[in-house]
Amino acid sequence: MKNYNNRTIVRLSALFLLACTFGAQATAPRITAQLFGEERKADIVAYQSAMPEAQSDSALAVQIVTEAFKAAGKTPVVDVLPSKQLATYALFNNDAVALIGSPQDLAVKDKKQYNVVTFYLGAAGDVVLIFAHGTGLHKAFVAGMQKIIKSGKYLEIIEKSRGKLPADYVKRIKRLNPGWK
Repeated sequence: MKNYNNRTIVRLSALFLLACTFGAQATAPRITAQLFGEERKADIVAYQSAMPEAQSDSALAVQIVTEAFKAAGKTPVVDVLPSKQLATYALFNNDAVALIGSPQDLAVKDKKQYNVVTFYLGAAGDVVLIFAHGTGLHKAFVAGMQKIIKSGKYLEIIEKSRGKLPADYVKRIKRLNPGWK
């Protein structure tokens, strides 16, 4: 009989403790970006494409942008977002000062509010850097692009990834950017 009472008490205790947990709230620490180190806001955003040829163009575009800014003595933070919608929202919401994308990412009515620099003729179409007006990064990027084109670094980066380019490739880039030397 004593054994029976002990089992009953254990079962009742277990049920009581279980009943008490229904109203409990989780108190675990919240995971935030700061837990992984200093969080830096992106200056430039890009987006991933679903098309395989555009994915390699995206990686190459980020490399060109990074090299051009390096030549201009700047090191902006570039963040590649998972969708075009998120990247364009970041630009339009002033969360980023520039967007690596396509000329079609801007509506005709919005083109007057942004500086657009075509810097790569990709397999899936032209790749541009869209800057909000009034940013120093726009001038730095143009100066850096001109430096890496003049030094030959620009063609070296592209030909390493895509192979030999047409002889007029750089002339076509310069035509798309009036005011370049």
